[in-house]
Amino acid sequence: MNATTSPATPADALLTLILPPPLADPVSDWLLEQHEITGFVSLPVNGHGGAEHGMSAAEKVAGYRRGWMIQTHLPEPSAQALLERLRETFAGSDIHFWLAPLSACGHLG
Repeated sequence: MNATTSPATPADALLTLILPPPLADPVSDWLLEQHEITGFVSLPVNGHGGAEHGMSAAEKVAGYRRGWMIQTHLPEPSAQALLERLRETFAGSDIHFWLAPLSACGHLG
């Protein structure tokens, strides 16, 4: 197997966004227009635990809330700038995020 994995630079980060399902397409479209983004993955997720604010009665009974997760890696300063624009563009949206340092990234193949 041929792998091209390299250590991430100290400033590389993994940005994860958790969105309400109705925001999946608008946020994806917006991300595709941003110069920092070279690509991302997106997938449906179920959120368990946490605050019940904003959950429907059905979600409370089921014990989870449906959502959409988007992940991309990019330099941490670029991620911070992207988050600021995302915050302005989607103000008032129920978007949760985290930003974590990357120790390595690459392609297997």
